[in-house]
Amino acid sequence: MQRLRGGKGVVTFFGGELKRHFNKLGLLAIPLLPLAVGAETATRSRFLMGTICEITAHGPHASRAIDAAFGEIARLDQVMSLYKEDSELSKLNLRAPLEPAIVSNDLFEVLHVANEVYRFSAGAFDPTFVPGAPAPGFNLVELHPNEKSVEYKVSTVRVNLDGVGKGYALDSAGATLLARGATSALLNFGGQILAVGMPPGQDAWGVEIGGTDATLRLRDQSVSTSSQEEQPGHLKDPRTGKPVVRPGSVTVIAEDAAHADAWSTALFVLGVAKAPKGFAGCAFETNKNKVGARTKACDTFFERTQAPAKKTKTTKEKHP
Repeated sequence: MQRLRGGKGVVTFFGGELKRHFNKLGLLAIPLLPLAVGAETATRSRFLMGTICEITAHGPHASRAIDAAFGEIARLDQVMSLYKEDSELSKLNLRAPLEPAIVSNDLFEVLHVANEVYRFSAGAFDPTFVPGAPAPGFNLVELHPNEKSVEYKVSTVRVNLDGVGKGYALDSAGATLLARGATSALLNFGGQILAVGMPPGQDAWGVEIGGTDATLRLRDQSVSTSSQEEQPGHLKDPRTGKPVVRPGSVTVIAEDAAHADAWSTALFVLGVAKAPKGFAGCAFETNKNKVGARTKACDTFFERTQAPAKKTKTTKEKHP
C-alpha cells in the first residue's frame, strides 16, 4: 500500500451528490508488487493553477497519460481562472451582469456543483463575492440548463471558483488518465488527493492523516482538507465576511474531487458537528494531531496502524 502524509482539508458529498487551502504534504512510497509485462509506472509533477500537481500513474501508457492529464488541467485553468483576464470565467463576470451568457459545458458543470453545495450548506460555501463585503449569495446567479447559460441578477455580483475549481480539474485529469491508457493513478494537487482505481497488487490507496495513526483507504475517491494553520484568517464565513475562528482542519472524502473541494470549505465554516441534515459523506476534524468530530460515514475509511509511519520532509505552499 502506498501512503501519503499530511493533507489538504477534505470534504465529502451530500446525500450522494456532491481548496484551495494548502497544508504540509509529503509522500512516503512503499514498494508495490511487480507490474504486468508491458506495464509502466511513472511519477511526474508540474506547476499548474498556482500550485504543484503530482501524478503517479500505472499502465501501458502511463507517461503519455500523465502528459494528457497535465494538458487537461492547463485547459481548464483557461476556463475557470479568476486571475487570467481572457479566461472564460473572467469574461462571464463581465458579460453576465448585462445579459444571460452561454458558457462551455465545463464552466456550466462546475457552476452547477457550486450551486448545489451552496444550497445544501445554507450559504456556508458561496463562490460569489463583492470586494470588501459579505458574499451576496449564489442565489443571485441563475443557471439555465437547457441553454447552458448563466445570468447574474445583480450587476455587482462576481464569481470566484477557487474553492471548487481545482477539484473539478482533478476529476477531469483522472478521467483523462484512464482514457489515455492509465489503469490506476494517485493525483496530489496542492494537497487535495484523488485516488483512481487501485495500485498494482493492492485493493486501495492508503492516505495517512499527518501526525496521527489514522489511515484512509481510498479507491475512486478524493480527499480534501481545509485549514488556516499556515494562513490564519484567510478562510472567511461568506455569510458575514469575517474570518472563521477554528483551530485545526476539516477533511472530507467524496466520490469526486469537485464536491470534496467545496464541502471541505463549507464544513470548515460550519464545523463537522453542524453538518447539514442529510449529509451522507465522511467529514472529520483534526486538531493537534488528533482526529476529533467525525461523521458516521467515516468509519469505513479509517484503519489503525500498528506503529507510527516514518516521518518525511514536508513542504509548504503559499496561497497565490
